[in-house]
Amino acid sequence: MAANAGLGKFYAVGVGPGDPELMTLKAARVLSEADAIFTPLGTGGRPGIARDIVGLLGLPAGKFREVALPMSRDRDAVGGAYRDAVAEIARELEGSRTAAWITEGDPLFYGTSFHVLEELHRLLPGVRTEVVPGVTSMSAAAARVGLELARLDDRLLVIPAAYGLDRLPTSLDEFATVCLLKVNTVFDRLLDRLRSIPRPFHAVYVERVGMPGERVVTDLDSLRGQKLPYFSMVLLRWRPDGSTAGQRKGPNHG
Repeated sequence: MAANAGLGKFYAVGVGPGDPELMTLKAARVLSEADAIFTPLGTGGRPGIARDIVGLLGLPAGKFREVALPMSRDRDAVGGAYRDAVAEIARELEGSRTAAWITEGDPLFYGTSFHVLEELHRLLPGVRTEVVPGVTSMSAAAARVGLELARLDDRLLVIPAAYGLDRLPTSLDEFATVCLLKVNTVFDRLLDRLRSIPRPFHAVYVERVGMPGERVVTDLDSLRGQKLPYFSMVLLRWRPDGSTAGQRKGPNHG
């Protein structure tokens, strides 16, 4: 008999970017059948976005287990929080109970779930796990503004903005589309970098896609100096023919 034959199954579930209608049928089914659902708390100890997204499912409040995860670059502090959460998950899995961890977007797209999966497999080797994919904020934003991410031999780059500004001109030469995530802390610097790029490109800013307060802005310069939210991105795309059909250009490009 396997060492962990008496344990239930763990699911890492992506619930989409914000609009509950973008949650998959499988995610809804798994969450309705799970014995316990773990959900990271948001800022100030409030229920997180993932918890808000699944609210329309009408699941019993007793299913949910709230987990505090510090927003810190201190890997030791963050790692300790994950270890504590996984220890609680392991207790839930005893007696063949099932548990799920929910995250906005997709579990393996800049999410918290992979840390949980790694720690859970370390603590319980052989435990059964499954990832339920979700719609990413990038896909939702592109759909919202009607921007084509890639076609034929196009290449697509996705990168957190804080790590991508220095090589942005090169990136726009090498990739047809660049998605810069979490632009809130570097937005004015981003505007300055865009002004130095001679190649025609289209740019659009999207914040809180699929959530209350969603905003789409094509005049990026109008946002200079503003305080922007954490859930913010800029999509950049160039066309070899220089056309602007259906899309607006960025700073100094129309």
